[in-house]
Amino acid sequence: MAGSRGLIAINNVANNSKQNSFNTFTSLGLNNLLVSGRVISIVLDETHPRFKELGEWNGLGTIEYDLVQSPTPPNQLYPIARPIDPSFKNFPLINEIVYILALPNTGIGESTGTTNNYYINTVGIWNHPHHGATTEDKDTVGLDRDFTERADVNPMLPFPGDTILEGRLGQRIRPSQSIPGKTPWIGPLGAPIAIFSNGQITTANGFECITEDINKDHTSLYLTSTQKLPIIPGNKLTQPLSEYDKSQAILTSGRLVLNARDNNLILSTPSALEASARTVIIKSESDITQQAQRINLGAAANERGILGDTMLRELSATLTELVKLTTVLGTLGIAPLSAPATAFATRATKFIIDIETMKSDKVFLEK
Repeated sequence: MAGSRGLIAINNVANNSKQNSFNTFTSLGLNNLLVSGRVISIVLDETHPRFKELGEWNGLGTIEYDLVQSPTPPNQLYPIARPIDPSFKNFPLINEIVYILALPNTGIGESTGTTNNYYINTVGIWNHPHHGATTEDKDTVGLDRDFTERADVNPMLPFPGDTILEGRLGQRIRPSQSIPGKTPWIGPLGAPIAIFSNGQITTANGFECITEDINKDHTSLYLTSTQKLPIIPGNKLTQPLSEYDKSQAILTSGRLVLNARDNNLILSTPSALEASARTVIIKSESDITQQAQRINLGAAANERGILGDTMLRELSATLTELVKLTTVLGTLGIAPLSAPATAFATRATKFIIDIETMKSDKVFLEK
């Protein structure tokens, strides 16, 4: 690293012109120098004052910065640096410290010495994923206006061999393993697991390391191998979820939505398909078809369903004959039979007429 005098010289060269702001290091022959800069602003949309100057959307993610050891003099343009990786964007916040490095730019085809400034990793000053901002005034830390500092975001407790990607607001990706007695998931030592979680439990100390909580994190996806997970189901099931110890994918949240926009939603299993809810609503604009060797309605179902069309057809034929019989009985002049026979014939005739209205247009049974 260069001393402070060298950094001051670099900064002065950088502010001489817009072009020099892209060539802070090259102008002094310091192509491979890695220095630290404090983020002054970042181009995230067209409202940034230098949006057009920096190539409009091509300049997205570009930062203005101060060299930490040598702030930019008043009334001079801040030097700029672009993101070093076009596919993985980790945008810093205002007043965070980043590494600045001079590397080739689009003019490399004409001259191998042409470079731009690029920034990489935010320096973990606080060793905390929420932010790494700091200023010379230790009592105030200015952050982006659309980012609010929070005291209830905790870092993840690491386990040996972990790879952890943590967002600033409690979003995590953790490829990990099982360690008996340590990890909150239960499994043999070295069994792989991958966890995606968003939102966390609330704690009193934002610097305290925590682990995922499958029942309290806002949304989680667990991809297991041989682990048991202490998951509490949202409703009663026929078997506990927390006892299964083979590979499984568990998605849990306050609400789950599966939305197939263009084709089928397919659920396939060689075992049981279980749904447990207070209310089950299945709506179809066409047909609902159930195919099974036996369909039970109720846990203790032991009565058979009836083929409605067949039964009503036979019932109608039987009533028709009874109407004939009661009509004859009503004409015999036998007082005790006449009135009941006539009443039965009237009622049975009405039933025969109404039979067609008793058939469902939506529910059909297979014999």
